[in-house]
This record gives sequence, C-alpha cells and structure tokens, in this order.
Amino acid sequence: MAYFADLKNVLESYLEPKQVADAERAYQVAECAHDGQMRSSGDPYITHPVAAANILAELHLDHQTIMAALMHDVIEDCDVTKQDLSEQFGETVADLVEGVSKLTQIDFQSKEQAQAENFRKMMMAMTQDIRVILIKLADRLHNMQTLGALRPDKRRRIARETLEIYAPIANRLGIHRIKEQLELLGFANMYPMRYRVLRESVKKVRGHRKEVVERITKQLRDRLKDSGLKCQVIGREKSLYSIYKKMRDKVGTFNEVMDIYAFRVITDSEDSSYRALGQIHNLFKPIPGRFKDYIAIPKTNGYQSLHTVLRSKSGMHVEVQIRTELMDQMAEHGVAAHWLYKAGTSHHPAETKAREWLQSLIEMQQNVGDSIEFIENVKIDLYPDEVYLFTPKGKIIELPKGATPVDFAYAIHTDVGNTCIACKIDKQFSPLSTPLVNGRTVEIITAPGSRPNPAWLSYAVTGKARTNIRNFVKNMRHDEAVHLGRRLLEQSLKKPLDDFSEDMLQQITDVTRYSSFDDLLAGIGLGKIASALVAHRLSSNPDKLDESSKKTDSQEDRSPLAIKGTEGLVIKYARCCRPIPGDPIMAYVSPGRGFNIHRENCPNIQRAHKQNDHYVPVEWSEELEGDFTTELRLQVFNQRGVLAQITNIIANQEGNIINIDINELDGDVNIITFQIGVKNRVHLASLIKKLRVIPFVNKVYRHPDIQPKGNKSD
Repeated sequence: MAYFADLKNVLESYLEPKQVADAERAYQVAECAHDGQMRSSGDPYITHPVAAANILAELHLDHQTIMAALMHDVIEDCDVTKQDLSEQFGETVADLVEGVSKLTQIDFQSKEQAQAENFRKMMMAMTQDIRVILIKLADRLHNMQTLGALRPDKRRRIARETLEIYAPIANRLGIHRIKEQLELLGFANMYPMRYRVLRESVKKVRGHRKEVVERITKQLRDRLKDSGLKCQVIGREKSLYSIYKKMRDKVGTFNEVMDIYAFRVITDSEDSSYRALGQIHNLFKPIPGRFKDYIAIPKTNGYQSLHTVLRSKSGMHVEVQIRTELMDQMAEHGVAAHWLYKAGTSHHPAETKAREWLQSLIEMQQNVGDSIEFIENVKIDLYPDEVYLFTPKGKIIELPKGATPVDFAYAIHTDVGNTCIACKIDKQFSPLSTPLVNGRTVEIITAPGSRPNPAWLSYAVTGKARTNIRNFVKNMRHDEAVHLGRRLLEQSLKKPLDDFSEDMLQQITDVTRYSSFDDLLAGIGLGKIASALVAHRLSSNPDKLDESSKKTDSQEDRSPLAIKGTEGLVIKYARCCRPIPGDPIMAYVSPGRGFNIHRENCPNIQRAHKQNDHYVPVEWSEELEGDFTTELRLQVFNQRGVLAQITNIIANQEGNIINIDINELDGDVNIITFQIGVKNRVHLASLIKKLRVIPFVNKVYRHPDIQPKGNKSD
C-alpha cells in the first residue's frame, strides 16, 4: 500500500470516504495483478497506474475514473477479464478499463494496422464515455515522463505519436495543461538536440526579458487599476514547443519570436473583459488584423478569450489574452472541468464542442472503410486552425483553415454535402474548390438527385467531408461494377440471368468464394474473375468449378460489349491513345481496377490479343452520352493573336477546351497541344477541317496519330 499513500491523501481532499475505499480496493486488485511485473525503468509496474491516477486526481475526476485508471492495464497484461471487473466494481468501471485496453488477442497484418485498430477502438469507446480518453491521456503523459529508459528509436516513435495524436486530442478537448506537457515531452524526445539548443537559448535571454515583462506588467496593471477594473495581470512565457513551431513554420527567427511578449489579464466578468480591452488599446497601439474575439465565437475546443497584439511605445510586440476566471479555468482543464468545477459547467462551450466532435466521430466511423483511413481522417480534424463562416441565416460554421465550400456543405448536414452542386460566397457564384476565409457568408446550392463528385477529394479537407465522399464513391463504384458484371456475364451466357434459379446462382457464388452474388458480379466488373469462366460453370455444373476447368470462350464467340460512356468508375479511357466514339476499340481488363478502353491499334494493347483472359471485345453503344477527351496538336507560325483565334474556333465548334500546352519548335514556329472534349470522330473531323484553313496553321493532327484499319487520315 506504500505507493497508494500519496494518491489517497489527494483523493481524501475531494471524495467521500466510501469512494476513497472503492479506489483503494481497485489499487489492491491492480497491485495483485501486476505483482512481479517491472517497467523498463526498473520500477515496479504498479507505479505507472498509480501515477496515471494521480494526474487525474489533480483534476478532481470522479472515483470511477480513478478506479479505472488504477486498473487500466489489468485486462491487457494480466489474467483478469472484463467480467471479473464488472462483478467486483460494476459495469461502468469495467467498460472504462476495457475501453482503454488494447486489442491483444487479434492477429494483424502489420504493426500500423494494429495501432490504427486499437486507436479506432479507443475513440469509439470515448464516444460512449469521455473518461476513456482522459484515462488514456494520463497514461500517455506518465509514459512520456518516463520515456528515458527506452531505446532511442522507440522513444522517437512514441514521441511522434504523442505529437501527432495525443497532444492534439488534449487540445481538442480543451485540456491545455496536459496538452502543453505532452508537447514539451514529445518535442524533447523527438528532437533532443533541437530541444537542448532551444532551451539553452531561452535561458540566456530570460534575464533581460524578465525586466521587460515586469515593466509592461506594471503599466498594464496601473492602467486597469486607474480605470476601476479588478484584474489580475500575469506575464506569460511561451512554451519551448510553441517557439519551435513558430520558427519551423518560418514565422520568424529565434530573436524575432522572443521579441514578442505575452500577458494574460484575468477579469471578474465578461463585461469587464471588454472594458479592459478598451483600456489596453488606449495604452498601447493595436496592430490591425491581430484582434480575435473568442468569447463571442469560441474556438473549436470551446476555448474563450479576447486576443489582441499591440505595439508598445518602445516598438516591441505585446500579445494580450483577456478572459474571466472561469474561462481561464476552462482553458486549462477543458472537459475535465466538469469534475473539477462542478457548478455551472454543464453547458460550457468546451463540453458542447466536445459532444459535437464525438458525434462527428460516430458518423465518420460508420462510413470509413478501415482503421488506417479512420485515423487519418481523425488526424485531419485534430489540427483546427479555424476559419469562421456564416450561413445566409447567420449561423456560424467553424472549419479548419483551407476548407472549401464542399467542407462547408458537409458541416451543415451530410445530405446537403451529398446533393451540393454549386455555391455562392458573399452572394457571388464561386467554384466549389475555393478556399474559404474568415467572415464570409456561404450559400450552398443543392439539387435533388445530384451526388458527390470523386474530384472533390482533391480539395475537401475535413474528415467528415472526405469520409462521406469516399464512402459514396466506394458504393457507387461497387454498384457500377455490379451492373457491368451483370452485362458481361449475360453477354457470355447469351441469355439473361433471370433464366437461372436462385439455387444455381448461390451455388456459383459459394464455389467462387464470394460472400454474395452481387459481390461476384462486382468481381467480374472489376476484372477479378473472367465472365466466360463463370458462364461456362453456370451453364454446366457449378460444383465442378476448380483450377483445372478454367476454360474461356474463344474470342470469336464473344459478342462485343456496348460502351455508353457513363460507366465512369469501372470503365476508363486510356490516356495513351484517348479513344473517342467512332474509333475501333478494345478493352483490357486490369484485375481489381476494371476495364481500360484503348484504340484497337494502340501499341500498348497489342499484346492483349495474346492474353485472352485480359481481353474483352467492346463497341460503342448508339446511346452515347457526354464528351470524350482527345488531344489535337497544331504547328503554327508565331504571330500575334494566334491562340485567341484558335480557341475561338474550337469554342464555336462546341469543343470543350480542358488544357493547353505550348512549346517552341524554333524561333518562328510553336507547337500547341490542346486537350479537348468532343462528341465523336465526326465532331473531331469537323473541328480539324475548320482549323486547317487558318493561314498561320501549318499542320494540325490528332495525337497520338494512330490510324484505324482501312483509314488513311482523320
């Protein structure tokens, strides 16, 4: 019980005697379970859970959290089950311990997958009870405090994980005290040399800075006192990690960063905070654009304060944060303040924002494909350098810096994002890829039946938007693959699938080891299994399908598959030859990726004739839709207005210019390559005919110049 004594003293200062006794019972179970186990430092293992519980006790967390912290490793490392804990301490404590425990009984393909799956499990447990992550943060903080006993490579790995995930989570939940400690320890172990150099540099300038800080503190205190405001003024020192980040992000050199002096003003009310701001702006000159009101509009983690940057009379920059005592307490403890300051905190922004974030995690979890994708999306949401935007009705939407209208649409509601087609920024139509900036009013225009565009993934930044777009694209690709697979199989069978019984379709599904017949069709559509093979077995006896009987129909027996141009995710048009309707074409099957359509004489597809399993005959459908991309090359004499005349002709001929590339052939001649969208070969031929008559066009041809069989020119 020697290790429990100090913790017991802290617990007795705020818990009931019965609750302290329950915590003592939990300690006894943990001590017994970890008996004989040692840490890498050589200390008995029980010192670790006691230290983690101490960190939480300082935040005055409830006795159930303290009990779970004391036993947080017993399921993972000892012969103790969740059922055992539930019987002794109740379901809540057992759930908390189980939520923090790693998945040690499952074999994972890689260490990264194991880490991601454990993180996903912990985050989902956190959505049920926020105390899970508070225990994990305390566990991680003590591990970081005792990291010196590990190998350097292991220290760096754990430090990186701390800086990338756990410190940002502490920040997201508003627990500034734990976040700063995690960042400092992470920095010291990730970059030990940089840490030591920076620490020594700060020590050298600290003496001079102390005098400056005392002088500015007195000026601020005297001005506020003269105006009748009861305020506390504190000179703050920037953390080593924040100094390092500013230097790393090229905000300034060490001397420039250290020339900024930071102060905190603690007031007795919100009204006094704004009055203090006015007095401080009268004392020192405020720098335009550097004032932020986080009281009216709290940060994503619920943080509230007034921030302003001023220039002192001697030219130094002075940062001032102004907030009430309750806001200051909440800034330090975030959601943990619910237990530390029980009165009046249940509806504080820190808790409200935390609940909103947890709800977004649940939505994200339902839509992501795997744990690694989940952790990447969570990481995106953990770095919220915020912008604040308005809906047309005046509601404030917070998004990370760099967010676009697509992110804004999904932030309003998933259905708004899925049906978004356009947007207005400050009443002006703008592209959906436009980066949003503070204070803009954004209006999202939707249309029933519209759906997410896969191209949005190139500029959507929030986890919610990216997860929903990926999920929709994945489902849409599967649906298109099923549709294409059905067409291919019916083509090989030369009759509809409706002619076969459910039992026969289930038999062929079982033999090919797919979970459902739709998945089998998707496998055919994505080129994972040959349609002719499935058709052959389905037409005879599916029970005999094995490696020895994998025969496919001859090429001549297979009728061409009709290509409509709308099978966007499972049928792609090769960039090497850029086929358009009217070109003789063939399809090369790329297993798992679908079909690549090439022009018949494309050099890259010629070898496919020798690989029957990889070749599918195709033809253009009469029901074609949309534009098809091709390339035109023009050899032109270098004259003024050349490009304008050519683009004008292309536009008049209803060609859609996608890209233009200009290269100089010699001093007088340029080669211009146009990537354009056309309807078919007839449309392209008409366009080429119009371009050839321009006097300064020396030559025009389609690129690559592959001649179809029997044709001499376009």
